[in-house]
Amino acid sequence: MSAYVTYSFYTDTYGGNAVDETEFTRLALQASSRIDQLTFDRVASIVEAGTQTSLIEKIKLAVCAVVDEIQKWTSIGEFGRVKSESVGQHSVTYMDDPTTFGDGTRQAAKIYLGTSGLMFPGFDLTTEPNYEN
Repeated sequence: MSAYVTYSFYTDTYGGNAVDETEFTRLALQASSRIDQLTFDRVASIVEAGTQTSLIEKIKLAVCAVVDEIQKWTSIGEFGRVKSESVGQHSVTYMDDPTTFGDGTRQAAKIYLGTSGLMFPGFDLTTEPNYEN
């Protein structure tokens, strides 16, 4: 498998600057795999065919957004994100749910692919149902 996007697309078209070229290939492969996962492997055949240029551009932009999300997550550490913080008698709560990483990449990809028909538009399993109503 190869990444769906190049470093020059990331910097020139997407305008990315959070990842340097030495790290980009690894992160782009991870991001491309995440896009495959989120789209149920529908993307590879579209990119290979090369006929739907506007959709391919959205796919590449989504990969770049996921690259940035992965970079952001890894730069602050898996369990280093602050979930909440209080000022009076200082209290800090850190995120401890590893699924948050997946949700962040899903949201990043959804910006570009949410209306493409490639992602599942149904219910969100990351939120708990409210049975009180």
